[in-house]
Amino acid sequence: MNETGEASDQPTLVFFRNRPSNLLTSSFVASSLQAVESSFFLMALGRYPHALTVCASAIESALQAAPIGASEKDGLQTLVKLARKSSASISQWPIAPLDALRDIRNKFTHRGFSPKDDGTSVRLYLDVAMPFLCLCYREFHAFDLMDGLLREYANHIEVGQRVLARLEVTENRDVTYCVRAFCDTIRWCFKNSFSSEWEIDALVGAEERGAKFESVVSVRERLESQFGYDTWLFDCPVCDEHQGIVAEIDVSGGGSAIRLKRIACAACGFHVKAFEAHLADALFEKQLVVAQPNILREYGIT
Repeated sequence: MNETGEASDQPTLVFFRNRPSNLLTSSFVASSLQAVESSFFLMALGRYPHALTVCASAIESALQAAPIGASEKDGLQTLVKLARKSSASISQWPIAPLDALRDIRNKFTHRGFSPKDDGTSVRLYLDVAMPFLCLCYREFHAFDLMDGLLREYANHIEVGQRVLARLEVTENRDVTYCVRAFCDTIRWCFKNSFSSEWEIDALVGAEERGAKFESVVSVRERLESQFGYDTWLFDCPVCDEHQGIVAEIDVSGGGSAIRLKRIACAACGFHVKAFEAHLADALFEKQLVVAQPNILREYGIT
């Protein structure tokens, strides 16, 4: 609402801290960014194929707004061809992944999807759709899409991409856990938007009485007991709870190879299983560097 109480005609964006300069002069740009945000919510709901479909629509709108000679009736295949003629960087992008994106988008649109499509959707979302969309914005709209996002979301997307890159070489299994921190952060940040007033009041009251602190301490102690002797505390990358994360650590490799195994947050419930260690490595890389001297000293490792 504006100062007169009338609804604003400006696009509403909730995941972005910066906007393209042509946002208000091109409805296609507004549509593209809003589709990106919709894909984030769908990812948080675990609707990965639908999120991929919507992200493909974001690419179409971004290219429709580009000076490439497109018409409103042009589909993704034609838009990509026009973009490749107008940009040297886009012309160097491999065409096969874009064809795969278009084909599976068409399949999901016309024939639906099932849970078996989740892993493929996450791979294409992280490895093709988002990077190509970023390139389109950089080439045609002078806008850094990832830098325009609020940092917590951009960071988690980048973490997911790094984890996926490691899995491509070493593993061939479900990869949806790559985006767990991203999805959990969205759900956590928008929790109040889906809570009733009495639930919010109860949470605030519990925090004021210290009940939240007592609960976190209790859960943390239980997790430490379950994980065993070799544990360490870290700040949660999802809810930012100070020392909310209990991590089972592997110190068998000595000072040069401390690894994180299972982790869980006592405040928000975020967790990483032992076989998902690549995600833990990426999420806690910086914290582990800071903590390593203390861990070595605590465990008598030289």
